[in-house]
Amino acid sequence: MHILRRWLWLWLLLLGAAGMDASIQYFGYAPGKCEVSISGVIQDMIATEARIISGVPRPSQTKLLRYDLYTPLNPEERQLLRPGDVTMLRNSHFNPKWPVRVSIHGWAGKAISCSNAAIKDAYLSRGNYNVIILDWGRQALDISYPRVSKQLPSIAANVAKMLRFLHDNTGVPYEQIYLVGHSAGSHISGLTGKMLRPHRLGAIFALDPAGLTQLSLGPKDRLDVNDALYVESIHTDLTLLGNPSTKLSHASFFVNWGLGQPHCPNATATEFDFVCDHFAAMFYFAESVRQPRSLAALRCSSAQSVLSATCNCNSPAQICTGNEFMGGEPAVPKRGIFYLSTRPQSPYGYGDGLVHMRRPRPSTVRETAKRRPFG
Repeated sequence: MHILRRWLWLWLLLLGAAGMDASIQYFGYAPGKCEVSISGVIQDMIATEARIISGVPRPSQTKLLRYDLYTPLNPEERQLLRPGDVTMLRNSHFNPKWPVRVSIHGWAGKAISCSNAAIKDAYLSRGNYNVIILDWGRQALDISYPRVSKQLPSIAANVAKMLRFLHDNTGVPYEQIYLVGHSAGSHISGLTGKMLRPHRLGAIFALDPAGLTQLSLGPKDRLDVNDALYVESIHTDLTLLGNPSTKLSHASFFVNWGLGQPHCPNATATEFDFVCDHFAAMFYFAESVRQPRSLAALRCSSAQSVLSATCNCNSPAQICTGNEFMGGEPAVPKRGIFYLSTRPQSPYGYGDGLVHMRRPRPSTVRETAKRRPFG
């Protein structure tokens, strides 16, 4: 009954959130160029539920999934790629001499979300990259997260097939491929890494990896530290959708203690109020790609010292020199558990190499619940 009430509450929050429609011709992180409509999300979820109830057969993964390629030669207009389609690959701007970065959205997400646009634009601002955005929205836009979770292994199998196809037909090294997964996309990334063994991906960046049903899973069934040569997790929403585990990655970064993010709710004007904390990891990461030394972090002694907000830099002014920088491009391997704080507006990092200690802030979810109480 408790779980049922939680799913109902999440659904009501979705229905209560506000958004606006955007007409998409060119895809970028700018007004009118990326999708921010909650009404579209709700309509798609209702359509998914109707198909399931009516017993309409689900298409194959090949038809359900879409791989959108962006490069410096087509920074805002996608080119479609498909596993096994050599002609489509040869007719695209994919360049095996350039690193490959694959962005994978989470539950209720779409490839054309503004957060994906921010990540794509960040990489292309650095120079020559093949940025691929996986669109698994036809599975993700489902009211039942447990039902979504059961599909993650088959989605990951298709992603692994795609990466093998790119490697076999272009020679791009697996070490030059990074997966950037948000929420459930973090676990798709991890499962993909497992399926590619003995080959190893260069890195996985897990942006607020999903908790929910993944909290009870072992390392074989969710993101794990061994799924790439380097795995980094960035935690921003421990209250509702995120995962507090430090066993998912080599380095775990808890931004603002993983609780209320200072720019929330909705300072980006692109995500819905109640999930602003959850999506914050994507915008912080995008900034770290543009400015790799923007977000300095303090190493903490244990996960408990972060979860209890007792990690301290032992400075009277509560400002100290950081031990490492979060995110970045290319990946710089780190080890440990870290805390950092952000500014309440972009740029979020202080850019001074210092860690500015802050007290925990109530999460966006709790503030939203106060404004929209549900029985």
